[in-house]
Amino acid sequence: MKKILLLSLLLFTFLASACQEQALIPAIPAPVVIAVAPYNQPTHEAQLLAGYIPREQGLASQNDLACYDELLKEKLAQTHRQYLFLTYDDLNINIQRDSKDRANVLATWAKIAQNNNADYILIPQLIDYEEKYDVGGDIFSPARLISDFFLVKAINPANDSPDGFLQARSHYKEVSFIQVNASGEDYVTPRQRLSVAYFVQESIHKMIHEFQLILK
Repeated sequence: MKKILLLSLLLFTFLASACQEQALIPAIPAPVVIAVAPYNQPTHEAQLLAGYIPREQGLASQNDLACYDELLKEKLAQTHRQYLFLTYDDLNINIQRDSKDRANVLATWAKIAQNNNADYILIPQLIDYEEKYDVGGDIFSPARLISDFFLVKAINPANDSPDGFLQARSHYKEVSFIQVNASGEDYVTPRQRLSVAYFVQESIHKMIHEFQLILK
């Protein structure tokens, strides 16, 4: 009887994990044009579509953001969809007011998509960022990354509003701290030795899976 209960519990755990790994949204029909914003990093709440800004936010450099743009392009190319890669100039518009005359960041991103004749816009944002700190192979501080990908539909399908529609969010968080073992020595895991670029790549793979972007 105990074995049966154990097997049932293991099966339930497996099924629960499988459900959690399913994509968050239905597959996007093709062909559609998906605009892709360059990586950007909000520094105050008004720039966010969701979430919050950490109190002591680590900032990525423009060179880092440019590198991740190229990595994102490379990974998206493998999905065989049609993308329109935007520049920072394309993002340089005034904050838009929605149909209720409120300043609205969602309506602003939707307007950027509309300006570029895109059906959707994919928005990659770094929320918190810090490269690992190591000296001579010793890790003193692991890399950390909190990021979001947002998929915004340019026109709200419910009412044909140009305010846009937030279709999906892919949230990623890698924050860890070095533990001390029973001998009083620092215990560093293999994952804590990885660079922040590894986690950026992992976040992109997670987003592609959750948004079902790969065309089969």
